Amino acid sequence: MQQKSPLRKLLIFLVLILAVIAGFITIVTLHTISSLNWARSQGVFDTPQQGVISNAYRGYCGVESVEIEQASTNSFDGSNPHVWYVIYRVIARSRIPCDPEDAGPDPFHKISEGGGNFWLDTKDGWVRMPEGLFPQVIGFGMKILGLAGPGDSYHVPRNGGD
Repeated sequence: MQQKSPLRKLLIFLVLILAVIAGFITIVTLHTISSLNWARSQGVFDTPQQGVISNAYRGYCGVESVEIEQASTNSFDGSNPHVWYVIYRVIARSRIPCDPEDAGPDPFHKISEGGGNFWLDTKDGWVRMPEGLFPQVIGFGMKILGLAGPGDSYHVPRNGGD
């Protein structure tokens, strides 16, 4: 039985490494493109805040207010201004579907629900990206593929402070 030379082993190792890298790039590319296409079909907005407000009106009946508690880049140093996380609170009569026969609870018993969403700035505008789709990975893919919009490093501070 003939042994493989060290050079041949190294070559096989390098080919395997290149195959893994190529596979990773392919997966990130396909995931980024398909996720962005899905997100665009859900709505494209001028700002993440406008998207949160629009989604609140699509998901609740009798919306009284939508409060943006914090909206800022997801990166501490602002290096990815095209990936934001927005924390909000919705005060409304009830969740969708609205029943025209039932006006909901009396005016003193409203629902107040909070949440947060990732928002990505594409060249077309901002789209909501569920956390389960790995928005940070998609943001990385957007940057590499040239699909990221300019983003915005402006943020709305928590509790109106500086």
